[in-house]
Amino acid sequence: MANEMPAMASSQYAHSHFVPDANQGLAFQGVGTGGGNAVAQQQVLRGQLEQVRQPQLKRPKETPVMTSRRIVQVFVADTDENVPLDKCVIYSGEQKLTDLTDQELFFEIDIKSLLNAHNAERVKLVDKRVKERTEHLEPARIRDLKMTVVTVATF
Repeated sequence: MANEMPAMASSQYAHSHFVPDANQGLAFQGVGTGGGNAVAQQQVLRGQLEQVRQPQLKRPKETPVMTSRRIVQVFVADTDENVPLDKCVIYSGEQKLTDLTDQELFFEIDIKSLLNAHNAERVKLVDKRVKERTEHLEPARIRDLKMTVVTVATF
């Protein structure tokens, strides 16, 4: 059954305001030509570069537990390049408040009937990758689809 799941992705809206400051960042002041401080300046530069090169400690991955309530919108699309843009989105759900995980949201969709209707149109499309002859696309399977869950807000 795991092979019959579409590729799933999730998306979240976020924004921030950033005002760059000219005084922030690494400033290599005093680095120049000649002078008795050349060795000291090189040591300072090496120290700063070593700080940049040191790997960050990796935090253990937390298991994604969706216990919070959120407003989501679900999209299911056929990502084949031969499918025109106006026919590639198979399902576009309404925004709704839920506490379900992304996988649980997939099982709320009647994907079989949506896929059957999509495949009725898909088999009429010409495969542009085949240059020698006219060949139509094969019917898509569930695993060929991509499902994206957009999180609008979390509570």
